[in-house]
Amino acid sequence: MDIRDIAEHFYVSCCLDEDPSIDPDDALGVIDAAFLTSDCDDFAWVLARITGWPARTLIWNMGDCLTGHHSVVEAPDGRYLDVSGWTDRVAVAARAGKEERLVTAHEFRHYPFNFTELNGDEGFDMIVAVFGAVGREPFTEDWFKAAIERYLGGVGNVPPDSVDFAP
Repeated sequence: MDIRDIAEHFYVSCCLDEDPSIDPDDALGVIDAAFLTSDCDDFAWVLARITGWPARTLIWNMGDCLTGHHSVVEAPDGRYLDVSGWTDRVAVAARAGKEERLVTAHEFRHYPFNFTELNGDEGFDMIVAVFGAVGREPFTEDWFKAAIERYLGGVGNVPPDSVDFAP
């Protein structure tokens, strides 16, 4: 699937069209905005299902009893993975404008509500298409592509030890 088609879908479905700072012609920018800001929970949930790795929610205080969060998956070696590829608390904190020490990792606290799994749902299919469109590691690597194929081949929730993780 073409990255422009994927970006167009998320530009509308994530209400990014309401943000004048997001250029609809910047396909990768649209996809990043969709999954680094608004729909990271959905993305992390799909990643967790494909890899079998636990989803985590990184949380920070925004003042006045408000918190911000970003959902990722945690690889066996402790690194985090999101739409940007391999990441860590330092990068997430920088995007949030916080110090790393103020960003804490927790069990996954948010669950997807925008699609149904393996049911021909466009939202789910589009998230899976993102992996091939963004051109970032590890999504371009053979072991990750094999994990997607295993998952889509009907295995469903992949056990953590079945993914041949090759960092």
